[in-house]
Amino acid sequence: MNRLKLERISLNFNIKNATTEPYLGALGHVVIIDENVENFIHVHPISDKSTEFQTHFDKPGLYKLWAEFKFDGEVIVYPYVMKVR
Repeated sequence: MNRLKLERISLNFNIKNATTEPYLGALGHVVIIDENVENFIHVHPISDKSTEFQTHFDKPGLYKLWAEFKFDGEVIVYPYVMKVR
């Protein structure tokens, strides 16, 4: 039986030509759900000066991720789909 090793995963967002602004107390927010919409993950950046996030996944599969950042007073949401093995 294969088991997913619970390693910390870094999610890095390299933002070019813009400066992120604090939004709800952080420089960004990441929300992740699994393909069955049974697990919900919400993470903040690892520091007040970066757009790097860390999390872990309990099992392999497809995940939908939304990254939220605020620029010039407007919150922009970036959707992603990830396959965790």
